[in-house]
Amino acid sequence: MEVIGVGIGIIDVIQEVETYPEEDSKIRSLAVRKCRGGNVANALVVCAQLGGRCRWLGVSTDPAKDSDAVFVHNDLSAFGVDCSLASIETEGSMPVSYILSSRATGSRTIVNSRNLSELSYEAFLQQLTLYRRETQEDRVWFHFEGRNLGEAEKMMFFVREKMPAAKISVEIEATRNDWGSARKLISMADYIFLSKDYLRENLGFQSAKHFFAAVTAKQWGVRLTNHSSAFICPWGDEGVYYMDVHTSEMHYIAGARLDKVVETIGAGDSFIGASLAGLSCGNVPLDVVLKTACEVAGAKCSKQGFALSVEDQTTWKKSFLCHGDSVGTGAA
Repeated sequence: MEVIGVGIGIIDVIQEVETYPEEDSKIRSLAVRKCRGGNVANALVVCAQLGGRCRWLGVSTDPAKDSDAVFVHNDLSAFGVDCSLASIETEGSMPVSYILSSRATGSRTIVNSRNLSELSYEAFLQQLTLYRRETQEDRVWFHFEGRNLGEAEKMMFFVREKMPAAKISVEIEATRNDWGSARKLISMADYIFLSKDYLRENLGFQSAKHFFAAVTAKQWGVRLTNHSSAFICPWGDEGVYYMDVHTSEMHYIAGARLDKVVETIGAGDSFIGASLAGLSCGNVPLDVVLKTACEVAGAKCSKQGFALSVEDQTTWKKSFLCHGDSVGTGAA
């Protein structure tokens, strides 16, 4: 299945520092990099390298007029991600994240600046109409970043009503999003990625297992449907906890152990991207998908950027091809 990622693409300006600075201090940067970022954009880049056929559906300034838009589009295209569904805005500028990356710990601290409108339901519908007219295909995997939740709810409802062959996954990560809105998206998704920070800060759960138990007990207003397949909770370097909705069984897969953490920027996005590659290519068992996703996220933390080695791509693609119905021809 082709993967359409609905979310943002941004510019990341990464300042590498020896250690995170104290407040009201002055330090010297060890290096500075300009990169393409954004949760869904990062995930698509990883998914494409693992064989996924990927398209980005998000908001962008006009690449014909804005060099930052050119930078984002070119980077995505270089990894095999199609940008033709991007909704072009005539006003504003590409969002920018300023990131402090600590060489001592690999941690990242992010300050985001956004001067561009969020993707509206109307723009989503317009771009999706063009896609369906072009491809005559409704058997698609949609991954929603889980932002601008009111509009995302309408988008997901349209997909559920008008494209019954489609699959939907959603990421609930940003702690600014209230639970009442988030659970509406959860009720329409096949697979739900819930971040550790969201469970802790918004819902007060210190473990994924306690959250799963609450869902099983029909607490917290989570409405499960015939589409609901699994809750997936990445837990940093600890690994991932997940629950099969059909059986209510909870599982755990340990994360990769690293001698040295180089950079954690986008580790969660890499996990989701690898998960999408496995889930979208056929009947790959969920434990195989998530074990591979943990390995990919660990590999990302051991280096800068999102480019996977050819050797790693080959190994991880094979783990999906051994089980799946089909796999795309994403970037090598």
